[in-house]
Amino acid sequence: MKETLSVPNPEQIGNQNFAELLAAGNSVCLFVWQDSELWPVRYVSDNVESIFGYNKQQFIDREVHFKFLIHEDDLPRVNEEVKRLKSGETGFRITHNDYRIKHKNGRHVWVSDTTIIKMDTDDGVPLLFGYLIDITERKELEIKLETERNRLQLLLDATRLGTWEWNPQSNLTSFNDRWAQIFGWSREEIEQSPYSWSSRLHPDDYDRVWRAVKDHLDGITPFYESQHRIRHRDGHYVYVLDRGRVIERDEHGKATRYAGTVTDVTEQKQAEINARRAASAKNVFLANMSHEVRTPLHGILGLVSVLENTALDTHQHQLLMTVKESGDHLLQMLNDLLDLTRSEEGQLKLNKDVLELARILQHIESMYRAPIEEKGVKFIIHHSQVLPERIFSDRARLIQILTNLLNNAVKFTEQGTIMLSIDWSVDPATTTQTQAQGELLIKVRDTGAGIRDTQRIWQLFEQEHQGLSKKQSGSGLGLAIVRNLVQLLDGEIEVDSEPNRGTCFSLRLPMYAVYSDDVNHEALDKPKLPTLVPRRILIVDDNPINQLIVSEMLTSLDQHVTKVSSGHEAVEMLKQNTVDVVFMDLHMPTMDGIETTLKIRDLPIHQPHIVALTANAYPETRTHALRSGMDDYLTKPFVKADLARILNRLDKVKN
Repeated sequence: MKETLSVPNPEQIGNQNFAELLAAGNSVCLFVWQDSELWPVRYVSDNVESIFGYNKQQFIDREVHFKFLIHEDDLPRVNEEVKRLKSGETGFRITHNDYRIKHKNGRHVWVSDTTIIKMDTDDGVPLLFGYLIDITERKELEIKLETERNRLQLLLDATRLGTWEWNPQSNLTSFNDRWAQIFGWSREEIEQSPYSWSSRLHPDDYDRVWRAVKDHLDGITPFYESQHRIRHRDGHYVYVLDRGRVIERDEHGKATRYAGTVTDVTEQKQAEINARRAASAKNVFLANMSHEVRTPLHGILGLVSVLENTALDTHQHQLLMTVKESGDHLLQMLNDLLDLTRSEEGQLKLNKDVLELARILQHIESMYRAPIEEKGVKFIIHHSQVLPERIFSDRARLIQILTNLLNNAVKFTEQGTIMLSIDWSVDPATTTQTQAQGELLIKVRDTGAGIRDTQRIWQLFEQEHQGLSKKQSGSGLGLAIVRNLVQLLDGEIEVDSEPNRGTCFSLRLPMYAVYSDDVNHEALDKPKLPTLVPRRILIVDDNPINQLIVSEMLTSLDQHVTKVSSGHEAVEMLKQNTVDVVFMDLHMPTMDGIETTLKIRDLPIHQPHIVALTANAYPETRTHALRSGMDDYLTKPFVKADLARILNRLDKVKN
């Protein structure tokens, strides 16, 4: 049975104190509805107009029906809630879910409504008393936040990001569904603690990851970021990119919320690993190819350097020079290929020094005038009168650029002219008594076949003409090397060409002009063989040809030479005889050069100076050799002057 109370008439409800209380705020409004069709309003507080735009009299005179103002999407629910109230299911009070009332100006006002039911003691009609609070501002903020949350969730779903939060004080940790799914779990199965992920970290990554987490906690880094591995449910490891930052701290500055995201990068990481394996396989192939080609090439050039100092007639000397030129060409191709590989790996280095520019140009002219003019092509070298005498640059790389460009011009020019022009552009603001910053301006112009696709020529192994019918030979390396070397020197290169009209390559190479007398003539001139102190030298090589070549070179340098064919023989020989220098081949069967060196270093003997001899030109091999205990490193093919330089360096160290 419903409780019946004496219900005051509207005038009594609106007593002065109560009216003043409602009027004090513009967000709370009182309604009394009669429980009949359309809920006619029996009473409404005076401030109703400030909330809904309609005045009190409009409601009382039923010009405006309250029920018609409820948003059509909310009305069924409100009706159902009132029905539950009248049934007694909720007692005599109910708080509605928030709903919308249409304002007089057309907008909607969100209200929170608490309604109670009482009986009118005069006529026994149920009355609904409702306290409506205008919550539009709060509700719009809630909707905005909910929209942002939904948007964020859609973004997380679209990007497949896992999210996490951690309170470093309580150690309470939470993860979203996606975080758990990445590792093969459901969120309910994951313990809400840091142990959930730290226990699954790869052992090799554990210390590094926690250090990164703590570095951000301690303010050392502005955010946390780490790429590491976490164990999947089935046992394999997932590569993830983990990012986060502290978003809340307490009054003592201690972190209370540390939040972040996790991205599965296994596919990208696997692609990176595969690429590294492919690069490693390529490098192994190039190293092996280099070794296999350099070894016989070493025999050719080594014997040439020995024979050119013997008595030869003019015809024999010409034949020998042809062999030498062919070997030098093959060696240049090998060096070009290795230079490209080093350039791609960022290992190509510069060796800058003070150079005499005129001598470089003389060197280039001596190399190219005869072969160009033999083709019936005119060769012109034009240099500006303002060229500095001395520059600071890398002589070898500068010559390498010029020779590759001139080789290209010679190859594709059958008639007309090949011109090399050199000019200098200086920045007056940088000019001092000792130096000035400027640019060396180089142009290589020819009247040859020209180039159709000026973009393609810069690509590795690409050539203008392909196939068996092409007239010119070549590896397709030259111009790719030129581009890489120009970039290494911080310069620029452009090409202007038309088919059958010739080609012009234009370069700008920034460098310093040097006005002092500090010139490194040793780097400019071909070194003369020094006078050496005779030494006891052991050659360790399983290849008889290599033994012969090195032995002949050293004997001509007045050295005392002994030869053995294996690492075991070398160790036994050194136990019985004192040796000053060992030239050690790295690649030998049974016991290689590095293993032999390690055994020699363990012997209680006068330790010799050990020089590695190898056709492997890679920096990694050099590092490995030196770490094994070797003192020096010489790459095949080498000539007598290279051996003399190493022995002369020993004399200088001894003195």
